[in-house]
Amino acid sequence: MSKQILTLIIALVIAFSTIQPVKLTIASGQTITVTDALGRAVNLTKVPSRVVSLSPSITELLLSLNLSSVLVGVDDYSYRDWYLNASQVFASRNITDVGGYWWSAIKIETILSLQPDLVLADAGAHKPLLNTFAEYNLTVVYLKGGSATSIEDIYSDIYLVGRIFNKTSEAITLINEIEKHLEEGRSLLSGYSGVSVLYVVGIYQGIWVAGKSTFTDDLISRLGLRNAAGSYGWTPVGIEEIASWKPDVILVAGMGITEKDVEDAGLTKLGARVVILNSTETDVLSRPSPIIMLAPSIIYDILKSFTTTTPPATTSTISTTTATETQTVTTTYTTTYTTTYTTTLVKQEFSTSEALLYITISAALALIIGFVAGRFISRRS
Repeated sequence: MSKQILTLIIALVIAFSTIQPVKLTIASGQTITVTDALGRAVNLTKVPSRVVSLSPSITELLLSLNLSSVLVGVDDYSYRDWYLNASQVFASRNITDVGGYWWSAIKIETILSLQPDLVLADAGAHKPLLNTFAEYNLTVVYLKGGSATSIEDIYSDIYLVGRIFNKTSEAITLINEIEKHLEEGRSLLSGYSGVSVLYVVGIYQGIWVAGKSTFTDDLISRLGLRNAAGSYGWTPVGIEEIASWKPDVILVAGMGITEKDVEDAGLTKLGARVVILNSTETDVLSRPSPIIMLAPSIIYDILKSFTTTTPPATTSTISTTTATETQTVTTTYTTTYTTTYTTTLVKQEFSTSEALLYITISAALALIIGFVAGRFISRRS
C-alpha cells in the first residue's frame, strides 16, 4: 500500500471521528417534516408553543418531557390526571378543558378558540376527526396512543414528540428510563415467572380483553408473565373461551365495572384469582405512556397478596421516581437493546440535505488533512 493511500485512510478516520453530527432543529424559515401514526407527512415551520393534547397518554408524555408550558388545552381525562400533578398544573395555569377523550366528545369550537399551532391526537380515538381538522386548517400530528400494539410503539411516540420539540436527547433518556424500570420489574417478578394473567377492560356485549398484539400483551411478556388471552387485539370474547385459556389471575380494569358485573359475567367461577383494579392501577395498566414504568410494582403487589410465602429475593427494586417539571431524568443504564435503538433514532435526526452537507464537509476535511499529512510524510521521507 502506498504512503499516499495509507495517509488518506488515516485522514478519513480522523475526520469522521472528530466531526460532531448536526442535530436537526427547526431554525427560522426552516421546515421539517414528520410522519405521524397515520402515515401522514406533516410540515412544521417552528417549534410549537401553543399545543392541544387530546388524550391522557399524550399529555403524560408531554409532562414527562417537561413540556407542560406549551399546553393551552387538554382533554377532560387529562385535566383530572394525577400523574406528575397534572391536574394541579393545569388548574394553576388556566389550561382549557377541550372535552372528552373520545372523538365524539371533543369540542372543536373550543380548540379553535385557543388558536393552537399544533394539535396532538390519538390514532386510536380521534381518527374520525381527521377531515374536520383539515376543514379548519389545524396542524395535527397523530400519535399511536391507544392504537399502540407494543412497548416499542410507546417509544416511537416519545421520540416523535422529542423531534417535534427539539428534545430528542431527552426523549432517548426517557425511553432508557422506562426500559430500565421494565428490566427491574422482570427481576422483581422473577418468582412469578410464567403466571398466566388475563386483563379485562370491559364487560359489554361480551368480555373485552387485551389479546395478542396489544401493548398490554407486550408488557406482560416483558415482565416474565404470560398473557392468558388467546385472541388478538382488544376484542370481546365469551366466558367459555376464557375458561379454555385457564388464567391464573384476572385483572379487571376499574372503568365502571362492579363486583356484580364481574360475577354476572361468570369470571368468579373460573377458579382464577379475580382483582378489580382501583382507578390509579387502571390508569397505569391501561395507558400507553411513560406511566407504564409504574406497572411492574403494581402487578408485583397484586401477585404478592395472593401468596403466603415471600417470593425469592431479587437484586432489583422498583423505583417510582419520575421526571417533574423541575427534575431532569438521568440514567447510565445501557444494554444492547438501548444501544441499537438509540443508533436508529440518531439516524432519523438527519434530513437528506443535512446528510449531504455532513458528507461534503467530512470529505473536504479529509482531503485537507490528507494533503497536509502527505506533505509532512513526504518531507520526513
